Amino acid sequence: MEIKKAMKAFIKDLWFHRANEIQSLNGLRAFAIILVILNHYALVWKKVDTFQSDSLFWSGVDLSFVLSGFLISKGLLSDWTRNNGTIDFKKFYLKRTLRIFPAYYFFITFSLVVSNFALKIAEEKGLEKEAYVLSFKLSDAWGDFVFLGNYFPGMNIHTWSLSIEEQFYLIFPLFCSLLLFKTAPKFRQLLLWCLVLIPTIARVIVYTTTTAPLTPEYFNEIYFPFHTRFDSLLMGVIAMDLYMGHQTLIDRLRADNRLYYFLLFLFFSFLSVSHWVNLSTDSFFTHTFKYNLLNIGFAGILLLAVVRSESILGRFLSLKFFIPVARLSFTIYLWHLILIAVSLSILGIRTEPNSTFALLFQFIFVLILIFTLSIPFYILIEYPFQQLRTKILPKKRSNENLFQVQSESSV
Repeated sequence: MEIKKAMKAFIKDLWFHRANEIQSLNGLRAFAIILVILNHYALVWKKVDTFQSDSLFWSGVDLSFVLSGFLISKGLLSDWTRNNGTIDFKKFYLKRTLRIFPAYYFFITFSLVVSNFALKIAEEKGLEKEAYVLSFKLSDAWGDFVFLGNYFPGMNIHTWSLSIEEQFYLIFPLFCSLLLFKTAPKFRQLLLWCLVLIPTIARVIVYTTTTAPLTPEYFNEIYFPFHTRFDSLLMGVIAMDLYMGHQTLIDRLRADNRLYYFLLFLFFSFLSVSHWVNLSTDSFFTHTFKYNLLNIGFAGILLLAVVRSESILGRFLSLKFFIPVARLSFTIYLWHLILIAVSLSILGIRTEPNSTFALLFQFIFVLILIFTLSIPFYILIEYPFQQLRTKILPKKRSNENLFQVQSESSV
């Protein structure tokens, strides 16, 4: 009877909206993880060059960063207001720990064991090149365990984003308590936009001092580091501050259709420009301000979606179809590279698709399988700790997010 009751609760949580969540954010979470999987699936067939951005698939992590910034800051501001100007740090970090650590450490431990096993086989078979690569990656495996994988990339090519988020979670609550939330709302936006300049300037410096921006150093020096990417998270914070602290603007967006749809067009235009700029031109813009346009575009669309939930945008992103994908987004993000390989094996796909249409058609079936295969990981690892978190902290459940986590926050 208890098992049956638990399964009913799980199914309800997986497929239905939660009472305290912003429904349209489920759609954005779902799009973020789908873009990540699609980009990596395309890379399997080399349909998208690793050093190019000439596809529409590559920005899922950026969207998840914006979501994380919005949700984390919203939760912290609510806590600050509820507790009369203080943040319950113990509660915040306990939530983060129970949300992220169990599933994350299970995955990277599994990766470590498998990589060591693969290294042993490579050495036994005399595969010197493969053994060297595995040995090199394993030498920096410690980076993932202490959330420094964005500076010391090891076995996994995708856990760098979780390191950025954890670094943000470590610093940002202290920043809010000591400065941001003590700043008057009219100056808070100015402070946040000034901070956005820091990673922008860092990208400019890297671009103007590096000799080969299109080499892997581009990823190590611009794409992965916290100090060149945290403006994505800050744009989510900026959107939250506008939503929570600037009621006059929000009221106007709700009442003025022309302004609302003009901004919607503008933000989609920003996304279009940032997506279609080709890195092969090796231009200054593609390595620096492209990210600013991307972040503003995602943050603007997020804000417009939550401001008018009854709009076409808000209703579309609130479709129930997106709920289970959003719920499983963290689990899917952790395991999707392995699950892509498993799905291809199950489906018997061994030949390269001969067109983009064929690639996308295959991807639909791969995505369904990845979603299905991720459910056991979610049930056995992630979901029990979510329930434990609810029992330990029963007063207010956090909104969950993507690849990590997008938490009540977030990836």
